Amino acid sequence: MEGKLVLPGDYLGNIEEFIPGHFVMEENGRLYSKVVGIAKIDKDNMTINIHPLNPVPELKPRQIVYGVVNELYTEFALVSVVWIENEKRAIVGSRQEGVIHISKIQQEYVDDIGKMFRIGDIVRARVIKSKPSLQLSTAEPELGVIKALCMKCRNQLIKRDNVLYCERCNRIETRKTSTLYGNIKIKLLDRDIGEN
Repeated sequence: MEGKLVLPGDYLGNIEEFIPGHFVMEENGRLYSKVVGIAKIDKDNMTINIHPLNPVPELKPRQIVYGVVNELYTEFALVSVVWIENEKRAIVGSRQEGVIHISKIQQEYVDDIGKMFRIGDIVRARVIKSKPSLQLSTAEPELGVIKALCMKCRNQLIKRDNVLYCERCNRIETRKTSTLYGNIKIKLLDRDIGEN
Protein backbone atom coordinates (compact mmCIF):
# COMPACT_ATOMS: atom_id res chain seq x y z
CA MET A 1 0.00 0.00 0.00
CA GLU A 2 2.91 2.36 0.77
CA GLY A 3 3.47 4.80 -2.12
CA LYS A 4 0.47 3.55 -4.07
CA LEU A 5 -1.85 5.96 -5.92
CA VAL A 6 -5.34 5.69 -4.44
CA LEU A 7 -8.73 7.08 -5.42
CA PRO A 8 -11.64 8.14 -3.20
CA GLY A 9 -13.26 5.01 -1.77
CA ASP A 10 -10.24 2.73 -2.32
CA TYR A 11 -9.79 0.15 0.44
CA LEU A 12 -6.62 0.77 2.49
CA GLY A 13 -6.80 -1.82 5.24
CA ASN A 14 -8.68 -2.32 8.48
CA ILE A 15 -8.74 -0.67 11.86
CA GLU A 16 -6.76 -3.57 13.42
CA GLU A 17 -3.86 -2.84 11.04
CA PHE A 18 -3.71 0.96 10.96
CA ILE A 19 -4.93 4.08 12.70
CA PRO A 20 -6.75 6.32 10.17
CA GLY A 21 -4.79 9.50 9.50
CA HIS A 22 -5.24 12.46 7.17
CA PHE A 23 -7.80 11.97 4.38
CA VAL A 24 -8.63 8.44 5.56
CA MET A 25 -12.12 7.46 6.70
CA GLU A 26 -13.22 4.45 8.72
CA GLU A 27 -16.43 2.60 8.02
CA ASN A 28 -17.36 -0.62 9.84
CA GLY A 29 -13.73 -1.24 10.76
CA ARG A 30 -12.47 -0.81 7.20
CA LEU A 31 -10.31 2.13 6.08
CA TYR A 32 -10.88 4.01 2.81
CA SER A 33 -9.27 6.92 1.01
CA LYS A 34 -11.20 10.21 0.96
CA VAL A 35 -9.16 11.78 -1.86
CA VAL A 36 -6.94 11.06 -4.86
CA GLY A 37 -3.43 10.80 -3.53
CA ILE A 38 -0.46 8.70 -2.45
CA ALA A 39 -0.82 6.34 0.52
CA LYS A 40 1.86 6.75 3.21
CA ILE A 41 2.29 4.55 6.26
CA ASP A 42 3.88 5.83 9.48
CA LYS A 43 5.30 2.52 10.80
CA ASP A 44 6.25 4.00 14.19
CA ASN A 45 2.63 4.93 14.93
CA MET A 46 0.94 2.45 12.56
CA THR A 47 -0.98 5.32 10.96
CA ILE A 48 -2.01 5.46 7.32
CA ASN A 49 -2.29 8.87 5.63
CA ILE A 50 -3.11 10.01 2.13
CA HIS A 51 -1.05 12.84 0.64
CA PRO A 52 -3.47 14.48 -1.83
CA LEU A 53 -2.33 15.10 -5.39
CA ASN A 54 -4.49 18.24 -5.54
CA PRO A 55 -4.69 19.39 -1.93
CA VAL A 56 -7.53 21.52 -0.63
CA PRO A 57 -6.28 25.06 0.05
CA GLU A 58 -5.36 25.52 3.70
CA LEU A 59 -5.98 28.76 5.56
CA LYS A 60 -2.91 30.31 7.17
CA PRO A 61 -2.23 33.58 9.02
CA ARG A 62 -1.50 36.61 6.78
CA GLN A 63 -3.40 35.19 3.76
CA ILE A 64 -5.99 37.34 2.01
CA VAL A 65 -9.39 35.62 1.73
CA TYR A 66 -12.81 36.37 0.25
CA GLY A 67 -16.06 35.56 1.96
CA VAL A 68 -19.73 36.33 2.36
CA VAL A 69 -21.13 37.94 5.52
CA ASN A 70 -23.68 35.43 6.88
CA GLU A 71 -24.60 36.78 10.30
CA LEU A 72 -24.14 39.99 12.30
CA TYR A 73 -23.90 40.21 16.06
CA THR A 74 -23.19 43.11 18.41
CA GLU A 75 -19.49 42.29 18.68
CA PHE A 76 -18.66 40.40 15.47
CA ALA A 77 -19.59 39.40 11.93
CA LEU A 78 -19.69 35.74 10.88
CA VAL A 79 -18.20 35.24 7.40
CA SER A 80 -18.20 32.13 5.16
CA VAL A 81 -14.76 32.08 3.57
CA VAL A 82 -14.97 30.75 0.02
CA TRP A 83 -11.66 31.69 -1.62
CA ILE A 84 -8.00 32.27 -0.80
CA GLU A 85 -6.41 34.98 -2.93
CA ASN A 86 -3.97 33.61 -5.55
CA GLU A 87 -5.24 30.04 -5.18
CA LYS A 88 -6.41 28.20 -8.28
CA ARG A 89 -9.34 26.51 -6.56
CA ALA A 90 -12.06 27.42 -4.11
CA ILE A 91 -12.51 25.98 -0.66
CA VAL A 92 -15.34 23.79 -1.97
CA GLY A 93 -16.92 21.34 0.46
CA SER A 94 -14.87 22.64 3.36
CA ARG A 95 -15.96 26.24 3.64
CA GLN A 96 -14.71 27.83 6.78
CA GLU A 97 -16.67 30.11 9.06
CA GLY A 98 -14.56 33.06 10.14
CA VAL A 99 -15.15 35.83 12.63
CA ILE A 100 -14.41 39.53 12.18
CA HIS A 101 -14.46 41.07 15.66
CA ILE A 102 -15.75 44.65 15.88
CA SER A 103 -12.25 45.80 16.95
CA LYS A 104 -10.73 44.32 13.75
CA ILE A 105 -13.09 45.97 11.23
CA GLN A 106 -11.16 49.21 10.84
CA GLN A 107 -8.49 51.16 12.67
CA GLU A 108 -10.98 53.76 13.93
CA TYR A 109 -13.49 52.98 16.67
CA VAL A 110 -16.67 51.22 15.48
CA ASP A 111 -19.82 51.68 17.58
CA ASP A 112 -22.29 49.86 15.31
CA ILE A 113 -21.29 46.83 13.28
CA GLY A 114 -24.43 47.28 11.12
CA LYS A 115 -22.87 50.43 9.61
CA MET A 116 -19.80 48.44 8.53
CA PHE A 117 -21.30 45.23 7.10
CA ARG A 118 -24.65 43.80 6.00
CA ILE A 119 -25.66 40.20 5.48
CA GLY A 120 -24.74 39.16 1.92
CA ASP A 121 -21.82 41.59 1.57
CA ILE A 122 -18.72 40.13 -0.07
CA VAL A 123 -15.58 41.00 1.87
CA ARG A 124 -11.86 40.84 1.32
CA ALA A 125 -10.14 40.08 4.63
CA ARG A 126 -6.82 39.00 6.13
CA VAL A 127 -6.47 35.85 8.22
CA ILE A 128 -5.20 36.77 11.70
CA LYS A 129 -5.46 33.30 13.19
CA SER A 130 -6.59 30.03 11.59
CA LYS A 131 -6.67 27.69 14.59
CA PRO A 132 -8.49 26.82 16.78
CA SER A 133 -11.00 29.26 15.25
CA LEU A 134 -10.69 31.36 12.11
CA GLN A 135 -10.23 35.05 12.97
CA LEU A 136 -10.20 37.72 10.26
CA SER A 137 -9.48 41.44 9.92
CA THR A 138 -10.57 44.14 7.48
CA ALA A 139 -8.65 46.97 9.20
CA GLU A 140 -6.28 47.68 6.30
CA PRO A 141 -7.45 50.13 3.58
CA GLU A 142 -7.51 47.53 0.77
CA LEU A 143 -9.59 45.18 2.94
CA GLY A 144 -13.33 45.34 3.57
CA VAL A 145 -16.49 45.10 1.50
CA ILE A 146 -15.81 44.64 -2.24
CA LYS A 147 -19.43 44.13 -3.30
CA ALA A 148 -22.70 45.14 -1.62
CA LEU A 149 -26.37 45.25 -2.55
CA CYS A 150 -28.90 47.92 -1.65
CA MET A 151 -30.87 46.97 1.47
CA LYS A 152 -34.08 48.27 -0.09
CA CYS A 153 -34.11 47.14 -3.75
CA ARG A 154 -31.14 44.68 -3.85
CA ASN A 155 -29.47 46.57 -6.73
CA GLN A 156 -25.66 46.56 -6.65
CA LEU A 157 -24.28 49.62 -4.87
CA ILE A 158 -21.64 51.80 -6.50
CA LYS A 159 -18.98 53.66 -4.54
CA ARG A 160 -19.03 57.46 -4.59
CA ASP A 161 -16.47 59.14 -2.39
CA ASN A 162 -16.73 57.28 0.93
CA VAL A 163 -20.33 56.09 0.67
CA LEU A 164 -22.24 53.53 -1.36
CA TYR A 165 -25.00 54.70 -3.66
CA CYS A 166 -27.93 52.88 -5.28
CA GLU A 167 -28.67 54.22 -8.76
CA ARG A 168 -32.10 52.56 -8.81
CA CYS A 169 -33.63 53.99 -5.62
CA ASN A 170 -31.13 56.79 -4.82
CA ARG A 171 -30.39 55.26 -1.42
CA ILE A 172 -27.07 56.00 0.32
CA GLU A 173 -25.54 53.36 2.60
CA THR A 174 -22.36 53.04 4.63
CA ARG A 175 -19.96 50.11 4.81
CA LYS A 176 -16.32 49.50 5.66
CA THR A 177 -15.34 49.34 1.99
CA SER A 178 -12.08 48.22 0.50
CA THR A 179 -10.15 50.71 -1.63
CA LEU A 180 -10.62 48.01 -4.29
CA TYR A 181 -14.44 48.12 -4.09
CA GLY A 182 -15.95 47.29 -7.49
CA ASN A 183 -12.56 46.49 -9.03
CA ILE A 184 -12.18 42.82 -8.05
CA LYS A 185 -13.64 39.98 -10.08
CA ILE A 186 -13.35 36.37 -8.98
CA LYS A 187 -14.65 33.38 -10.91
CA LEU A 188 -16.25 31.15 -8.30
CA LEU A 189 -18.40 28.08 -8.82
CA ASP A 190 -19.49 29.21 -12.31
CA ARG A 191 -20.53 32.67 -11.12
CA ASP A 192 -18.66 35.90 -10.71
CA ILE A 193 -18.44 37.65 -7.39
CA GLY A 194 -17.22 41.16 -6.88
CA GLU A 195 -17.91 42.38 -10.39
CA ASN A 196 -19.90 45.52 -11.16
